[in-house]
Amino acid sequence: MLRAILVVTILSCPGVSAIAVDAPWKVGVARVNISPELPIWLSGYGARNRPAAEKLDELWAKALVLEDANGNRGVLVTMDLVGIDRGLSLEVCRRVEEQYKLPRASIALCTSHTHSGPVIRGNLAPMYSLDDDQARRVKVYSDQLTDRLVAVVGDAINSIASSRLSYASGYATFAVNRRDNPEGKVPQLRAGQALVGPVDHDVPVLSVHGADGKLRAIVAGYACHATVLDSYKISGDWPGVAQNEIERRHPDTIALYWAGCGADQNPLPRRTIELLNQHGREFADAVDATLRGPFTPIPATLRTAYEEIDLPFAPLPTRAELELEATTEPPQSRWAKSVVSGYKSNSFSWLGSEDSGNG
Repeated sequence: MLRAILVVTILSCPGVSAIAVDAPWKVGVARVNISPELPIWLSGYGARNRPAAEKLDELWAKALVLEDANGNRGVLVTMDLVGIDRGLSLEVCRRVEEQYKLPRASIALCTSHTHSGPVIRGNLAPMYSLDDDQARRVKVYSDQLTDRLVAVVGDAINSIASSRLSYASGYATFAVNRRDNPEGKVPQLRAGQALVGPVDHDVPVLSVHGADGKLRAIVAGYACHATVLDSYKISGDWPGVAQNEIERRHPDTIALYWAGCGADQNPLPRRTIELLNQHGREFADAVDATLRGPFTPIPATLRTAYEEIDLPFAPLPTRAELELEATTEPPQSRWAKSVVSGYKSNSFSWLGSEDSGNG
């Protein structure tokens, strides 16, 4: 059995130089509120045992549309969510192509991986004990999210204006290798400069300035989990704080965040609002440092590519093994029960796609 893996490259800019860009870009940017109606179950932590009924801050989806000197277009969509499923991704891309003539190779969908956002149908849903009302709420939210993601791309296209792009790299140090540093010892290890393990503390930044020289958009990423909070309140976690802080410091600017390769990285120390704000401000400081220069202009040349790579599955559990797993403790048991139920009904609707085989 094969599993489809998605690979997208949204921007390739050969021949970058430090001189003025010959042909300006056309760039559009927009955002839409994607905060769910409460109560709703939060995604990310398997130990949660009830829905969230409070909201700490708003969740946003944002779109950045780039058009180069030859009219080639690409769009980056970012979301304050833990992740989305393949079915939702395919539907969003289908509708964006249909409505705005952007092919799949020109669309990149990215999430911040906040663990304080809502469950998305098909993404980690079997981790949670959703009753009928919560299952309905998750479906309704997923449908609304699809509509809003398609709409925000249109809003970005409608805001297209001549712009200049540049890039630079900042630095932030709150990401800690969670495999090699016990969380409780991190403050002591940090104070003694004794943290170990691979990390990536770079903060790549793409800045968009209008023809008038005003900052229109910032796109920045970092290799780190969005797991400062472990509560029952809706939040964008530290990436949400960071984006809000960048936008506060730079009025009329939209900040977009993408999560880097940070599966083994946590924002440490954590668990408090104070630390949430501290890490968010550190990221915003890193972005601001790049805006002070030096930075590199990007020529108006856009290339995009998309490919699905089939990889063989590792050995799959048998039905008997799944039935045994279903008798263990959550969240593993919930997942096993969902798969066993799918075998019995020949339906894996929790995957969020009509074609359950695509995973």
